[in-house]
Amino acid sequence: MGPVTYNLGERAYELPGTAEPVELAATVHYPKNLNGTPHPLLVALHGWHETCADAAAETARTAAEQARDWDAYAQASQRSFSRPCLPGVKPIATDRGYDHLGEQCAAQGFVVVSIRANGMNASAGSGDENASARADLINRHLALWQCLTSTGQLAGHFQNIGTGRSVDVDFAHHVDMREAGTLRHSRADAGVTWQAADSHRRAWPAGVRSKALFALAPAYNVLTENISVRRRSPSHRMRPPWGRPTPTSSVCMAPTTTTSTPSGPRRADKWRPTTASATPSTSRGSTPTPTRRPWTS
Repeated sequence: MGPVTYNLGERAYELPGTAEPVELAATVHYPKNLNGTPHPLLVALHGWHETCADAAAETARTAAEQARDWDAYAQASQRSFSRPCLPGVKPIATDRGYDHLGEQCAAQGFVVVSIRANGMNASAGSGDENASARADLINRHLALWQCLTSTGQLAGHFQNIGTGRSVDVDFAHHVDMREAGTLRHSRADAGVTWQAADSHRRAWPAGVRSKALFALAPAYNVLTENISVRRRSPSHRMRPPWGRPTPTSSVCMAPTTTTSTPSGPRRADKWRPTTASATPSTSRGSTPTPTRRPWTS
């Protein structure tokens, strides 16, 4: 059986302060045989990326960049990062970006949950508040898996990735939540680092233990809080999915929301490319050069 997806709603919860909607959706890759010893869980979180497959907005943004028209660039970017997407425009399934890694890890015995974070990427938050919001999103998904029994919220919500039909996958009691790990790319590194920090460990769902972190082209510099205090030595690593005792039962508890209150509504300046100056430099006769578009960040 191929991978499955789940989606508990595009407005599963709202960010404090702005009431911006966040989804609880993911793609799950898992071993063909879930029986036997419980399998470790690997949570993957993508970086900053457009939320809508808006071809017209992308064309307009490219033209604006070539013309150095940053107002038009910002307007087109807002369309690409909107929530919900404009009528007739499909949202980008950002949780599918790690299918190749999910397949490989599942073949090695891991259950891989690739989270969709379009709501985060379209939100007004930045810096520490964005990192804490992404950490909270990770903890919410971990809580869903920790609570996965016949009555858990995920029960009955798994769908075949190809047909969209409901499927019954017996994940309950076959996932070892004491052997959890996280994989993140670019901007997601801030959220995962925040989530894994000793200072924020009390926000973890009860019964969950994070044993490994892997950063792929991480973007850490968005944080201002010093989370290196009392950091544990990374001498341990995730154990392979064999030879472990069956995990003991634990109390199912929802994670504590650690998201800071955003400072205000989204500004159009968020979508302007980073430049050395707002206007051409008269001393050097140069024009500002935008950074690369954020589709891989």
